[in-house]
Amino acid sequence: MTATPSMSNGIDLDNIYLIWLDAKIDEETQKHFRSIIHQFKAFDNIEECENYIRHKSYYDRIFLIVSGQLGRQIVPHIYQLRQVCSIYVYCQDKQRNKEWARKFTKVKSVAVELKSLINQIQSDYSKHISHKIDEAFPITIYSSDNVSNDYYHSQLIIDTLFQMKTITTDKDEFIKICSNTYSNDNNTLLIIQEFEQNYHSNQALWWYTRESFLSRLLNKALSIKNLDLLFFCGFFLRDIQKLIEKNQCNASIQVYHGQLMSNDELNTLLNSVGHCISINTFLSAVFNRKQIISSLNEFSTQEGLVRVLFEIDAVTSTDKSKAFAIITQFTYLPVEKKVLFMLGSVFQLTNICLDSKNNLWIIKIILVNIKKDYDDTNLISCGHILRQMEKFDDAEKYFSRLLKEIPEDHEDFSQCYQALGLICFEKTNYELSLYWYSQVINLLKSNDPNLASTYYSIGCIYQKCDDYNQALENYNEALHIWKEIYGDNQPIQMAECLNNMGCIYEKEEFYSLALQYHQEALSIRDRFQIDIESTYNNIGNIYFWLGEYDVALESYLYSFEMKIKTLSLEDPSLGKTLANMGLVYEEDENFEEALKAYKRAALIFENIFSSTHPRSNTPGRKRS
Repeated sequence: MTATPSMSNGIDLDNIYLIWLDAKIDEETQKHFRSIIHQFKAFDNIEECENYIRHKSYYDRIFLIVSGQLGRQIVPHIYQLRQVCSIYVYCQDKQRNKEWARKFTKVKSVAVELKSLINQIQSDYSKHISHKIDEAFPITIYSSDNVSNDYYHSQLIIDTLFQMKTITTDKDEFIKICSNTYSNDNNTLLIIQEFEQNYHSNQALWWYTRESFLSRLLNKALSIKNLDLLFFCGFFLRDIQKLIEKNQCNASIQVYHGQLMSNDELNTLLNSVGHCISINTFLSAVFNRKQIISSLNEFSTQEGLVRVLFEIDAVTSTDKSKAFAIITQFTYLPVEKKVLFMLGSVFQLTNICLDSKNNLWIIKIILVNIKKDYDDTNLISCGHILRQMEKFDDAEKYFSRLLKEIPEDHEDFSQCYQALGLICFEKTNYELSLYWYSQVINLLKSNDPNLASTYYSIGCIYQKCDDYNQALENYNEALHIWKEIYGDNQPIQMAECLNNMGCIYEKEEFYSLALQYHQEALSIRDRFQIDIESTYNNIGNIYFWLGEYDVALESYLYSFEMKIKTLSLEDPSLGKTLANMGLVYEEDENFEEALKAYKRAALIFENIFSSTHPRSNTPGRKRS
């Protein structure tokens, strides 16, 4: 059994919404508005409506209709939200409602006639989708001295999507998702049917530039990094990539892109001049600067938003920067000369200035290439990078997807199972982790070192679940395999296994056995010079329980001396060892030294934990 990505029935895969807040809305009117914007939702309760709006993504766009009475109450609370792009007041008293509505520039119309309201929304929606000025524009910042997880996460997802293989069922799964999403929209269902029957890889740009379900779902998935959907439409992304690379522009160009941005987004860019940015969607641009300025001028300045003109310089070179192509011949509608930059293109931000004449900001960027730390990694490594970034859900979906691509007899197949076991362990889903590791055992040969690692991992699960008998059984199985393979040249993971067994025997109060296993762990760690200080701390614990306080204190002192050389003075491990030393002094009735050790430990914990953070329970009769 393999876990496969699935789409929840409740997930919104569109990014444009029409919401109507009114006490009375007839069904026929709802049907009319739904024909304009598929994602239509009606509310008669202000609190429910506001909660719904607030839970939409920053990259979603909402057209909101309100009655005069309810609008006066809700608009002051939601008008500043980025996802709210246009507000319409539908009322009986136009003059009265104009008074409060004129305070909010996002209010586009105060209408008393339904036909007028419909025409206004239809016009604004058409302008929104044709100019694409206010579409999602996800950006991450790269700084060589402070590389953010978000930057590498975005780049890694994009690069691995292009590395993955297309599975024959991907398109069928994607069609099924789209059909379910638009099950009540007959017009869109016809387009989906057309896509299913006629799509060919050389039409990818034609379909991408067509205003339809496809571009909307893709932009939504990219902006919120929905891996489930991105895996299924990966075939489409790879088709676009091939077309752009095949038609790569061979000349240096200067092109322009218009965008509405929030003040916060602009300030982030203002503080990042000289750094690089990754644009995590396909970036379209044109050669005609006046055309972009004209399009921007059609959008009035709104609360918290500014008009931005990106001035883009792209030089054709062989430095592995992302490809870009003139796509005019491939577009759905005949348009002026248009360029499309590859998803995930990286640009250097060279200058930002205000054009007071046109009341817009000009942002100058240059297409560049940044050497990635993971350039030469394989697909398995990419998944582990996601895990190391603590993007556990993404990593889990990633390895589940790889299981569908890799033959069962491939060496990476068992590694996917192991990775899924580790990810589920880190998510504390021990039952599922145990399932994945048990699958590995069925695949590996008896002399495979990974089999020992798998038994060790299963032992860790049982130890976490306080099933010590099962934990010891699996640890012993791991030790047996390691000894058979390596003899006296024990691997470092064997020390981890011995250490865990020592901790179990300590809990079970078999102190002689516990001491034996910790000393065996020490002999291996000493050879690798890894974790010696923690082993001496554990050995000190055992001697404490055996009542051999002098030897316990000697072990703790040695542990502390090693820690103080390598750890930060605010590392809790230092405080724990000091507290252990205090316990020994206390048992030996050397209260003066005990108090000194406790005070030093307390000072470390005070520096680490705020007054609202739970205090460590180390001081006492518990061992650390």
